Amino acid sequence: MDKEKNEPSFIMDLMRNLATIFTLSILSISLAGLLLTFYAPEGQDISTLFASGGIGLPYNVIFQVAGFSFILAIFSIIIISDRFIKKMRFWLRIILLFISAIITFSIFAIIFKWFPINDPLAWLGFIISAFICFVFSLGLTFIKFKIERKKYNTLLVNYKKTHNNPLQ
Repeated sequence: MDKEKNEPSFIMDLMRNLATIFTLSILSISLAGLLLTFYAPEGQDISTLFASGGIGLPYNVIFQVAGFSFILAIFSIIIISDRFIKKMRFWLRIILLFISAIITFSIFAIIFKWFPINDPLAWLGFIISAFICFVFSLGLTFIKFKIERKKYNTLLVNYKKTHNNPLQ
């Protein structure tokens, strides 16, 4: 932990972000695979992300997702935290993170043939699903910020009551 700034070290941030991104990615891919199994079984053979017959994620895909998650965790720390970029508006950070996620995913999709790269509908589906996931994540982030703001406002009010009271 960085004692001066009272924040976790770069490695701890990286591990936390990696675990979060990897877990959410695996859950999202598993959910997509489950939906494909029930509603469009013929679609399973289009992507290398899913094993035929809906039996789960192949080991190589899990390692690919781990690599993707690692790169995205680094981008997340660089873009979102104040360690590297000191002054940048929150919305610009969010947009940069979204763009870096799209580019990283696109590179992985092309290299590992996660879906047919020559199919515009596959790319459209990817962009739509990425946007939906990103909006959902952003919503959770704003809920977290709102809860933290209430907590810190309450702490501030309590601090002012105890330290600004002339009778004490």
